[in-house]
Amino acid sequence: MRTILLQAQCWRFAATTWLLLLLITMLSPALAQSRLERSGVTLYWGLVPAAVVADTHALAELHGGSPKGGGQIHHLVVALYDSASGRRIEDAVVRAQISEAGIVDEPAKYLVPMKVNDQASYGQVFGVAKDGPYRFRLWMRLPPRTEEIEFKFEAWSPHRSER
Repeated sequence: MRTILLQAQCWRFAATTWLLLLLITMLSPALAQSRLERSGVTLYWGLVPAAVVADTHALAELHGGSPKGGGQIHHLVVALYDSASGRRIEDAVVRAQISEAGIVDEPAKYLVPMKVNDQASYGQVFGVAKDGPYRFRLWMRLPPRTEEIEFKFEAWSPHRSER
């Protein structure tokens, strides 16, 4: 009986270890992609279902409501930091454009300054027709600079697992 119990514990331990290693290898690329650095600015970004944001913020007040095109509505949130000092950037002008394969690109939208956990961030809602991947182009301008800094990244729908 003791041998059977010991074998079961070993199998559980091995299965748990294997699952943790699998999760770590799956999460690492995703985490690495949510941080980008260029021209002295570090960008952290996230894409969440708009319903998550609507639980704590009125989307109509923040962004003028949901996009008129329908489809799935996602909220892009970005946080900007000065790479050298680590100081959060609160006075940038930020625009983003989303592209989906086979869909005509809409014009870029300004990301509205907003507070997330009392920290300066920028956000905007985007309507999408497909599960992704979505290609984002993001431009930001800091007040003392004349040039825009461009970031490019890809994301998948946070709703993908629901289908």
